[in-house]
Amino acid sequence: MAAALRSDDNHVDVIDPRDLDVGSLQRDRWDVVVPVVHGTGGEDGVLQRQLIDVGIPYIGSSPAASELTFDKIRTQRLLREADIVVPDGIVVHSRHTMSQNIATVAQFGGQVVTKPSCQGSSIGISIVQQSSGVEAALSLAFQYDNECLVERFIPGREVTVPVVDGLALPPLEIQPALQWYDYQSKYADERTKYRDGSEDLPASLLNIAVDACDICDVTGIARVDFRLDEQDQPWLLEVNTVPGMTAHSLVPKSAAAAGISLAELCRQVITARLGKR
Repeated sequence: MAAALRSDDNHVDVIDPRDLDVGSLQRDRWDVVVPVVHGTGGEDGVLQRQLIDVGIPYIGSSPAASELTFDKIRTQRLLREADIVVPDGIVVHSRHTMSQNIATVAQFGGQVVTKPSCQGSSIGISIVQQSSGVEAALSLAFQYDNECLVERFIPGREVTVPVVDGLALPPLEIQPALQWYDYQSKYADERTKYRDGSEDLPASLLNIAVDACDICDVTGIARVDFRLDEQDQPWLLEVNTVPGMTAHSLVPKSAAAAGISLAELCRQVITARLGKR
């Protein structure tokens, strides 16, 4: 991201919040911040509130929208109420005994997906059979959050749609070497394949992605993840307000499929943001 911005004749400073207190940033030194920090403190509204407090404009959603979409349980409930199709899910809590939680999960049957409610980059997520693995999956999820969302696993294709300031970019089908698009597949596995699915994916995907962002009040660069079942029914999995922007990441690949370079994409969102000051 920094290289793309510099290639467009911008002065860029790369700042890691682990190394510098965001609250100490000098307001007049920068025109805008492009947040790319994942996980707790980066996607959950904390960084966004800090930037508002120091008075520096930034690319992306409001603190409230960031906090909402980082919470998978709250987001799923809101989208379901808005008639967006999401997988059936239940919530289990670390305060309950493991045997209670396993019994709760058992009502689903078949494969399930266990997700810490508030976490990013697929960290703490497992796909497990009911007959085995549920205890280990819940234990892993509870390392990252006291609440775990348990969803019915949707067999089928994995697809993502980037949305930039309310406009959808071409959808991408993800073809990981292993069972699903986990942390390793996202950031390290060179075997992961990506395919522009504009021609044979349901046209409704783009509208659903844009609608979901609108419902959640998401702005800037976002990414909406789906599963397509055997009938090509889209099931919305997550809304990401700070999507990955590495060489492996989906938004730059989708933009390239639309003939938009990463530098141009950055220019578009920065121009739109600074025009609203």
